[in-house]
Amino acid sequence: MISVSTIRSYMFCPLKLYFESNIDESGKDDYFVSKTLKDLRMDMQDLLHKNLRHVKKDMDEKEIEKRLALGINNQIKTTFEIIEEMNENKRKKEKEEEEENKGKSNNNLKNDKEIEFIDDETKEDKLKEEANEEEKLEELQREIIHEINLNLKILSLKVAHAMKALDKNGDEIQGLFFPSCMYNYLIRDLGLDLIGVIDKIEVEKGNYFPISLKSSNPPIRGVWDGDLMEVIANGLLIEQEFNTYTTVGYVDYLKIAERRPVIIDTDARKSFFKVLTHINKIVDDGEIPNVKTNLKKCKGCEYKELCDNN
Repeated sequence: MISVSTIRSYMFCPLKLYFESNIDESGKDDYFVSKTLKDLRMDMQDLLHKNLRHVKKDMDEKEIEKRLALGINNQIKTTFEIIEEMNENKRKKEKEEEEENKGKSNNNLKNDKEIEFIDDETKEDKLKEEANEEEKLEELQREIIHEINLNLKILSLKVAHAMKALDKNGDEIQGLFFPSCMYNYLIRDLGLDLIGVIDKIEVEKGNYFPISLKSSNPPIRGVWDGDLMEVIANGLLIEQEFNTYTTVGYVDYLKIAERRPVIIDTDARKSFFKVLTHINKIVDDGEIPNVKTNLKKCKGCEYKELCDNN
């Protein structure tokens, strides 16, 4: 069964999908961080929805923003404490394995100055690596805080204008900003041989809309090809799950607090099934795809050392 995440890998680079499918390469740590941050963003939506109920039409914009922000800092702090704990556990496990291996080596090699020198260099490298991990985590936390603050300010302005125009309190206009929705909704479709966890499904007047939440920088216009195929896949899953017809989905680019539409028409569906056919050849048949080199993508790819195109 093909997962929607597999489709994203293919759209980034078919060779990346080939390596993922044919090489035992664990990405559990990166996946954990990514999933934890996505869960944080979902929690933020729920928290903002809850806080909006207590916003009153006589509040000014600063009061509205302050009311909406209640609990957000604690949520961010807790999330990054969880990530840091995971990193610390990983370091402890690596250290235990290193000590175990060193004990085995010492049974054969003793009092070798050259080996001690190499061990010292390894320790320095590990300390530098740990320092880099901490810096990356701090930078990631700053980015998340900036992203959430931007979305908070935009929501505060919209809420203030809506309450003024409609002469209603926050609990009366929730539907304008937070329609009925489902988060992290898992769907398996045996007919399509497809499985995916949809970030968000909004339901309005009996219509279901797949929403993909992205923390990446968006293109100048439209959406990235990988995001396009993800939304189409999610739309098809929704159709089978809820016996409906999906004509449009959205990508929420959180860094700029902007929602961009994806039209799920006949041409989009044809393109998706072509992609699905190519993916099956790579995953099921082990076919090595031919790709054009993209220096920007190759530079950031974890498989660049294995790739002949690099």
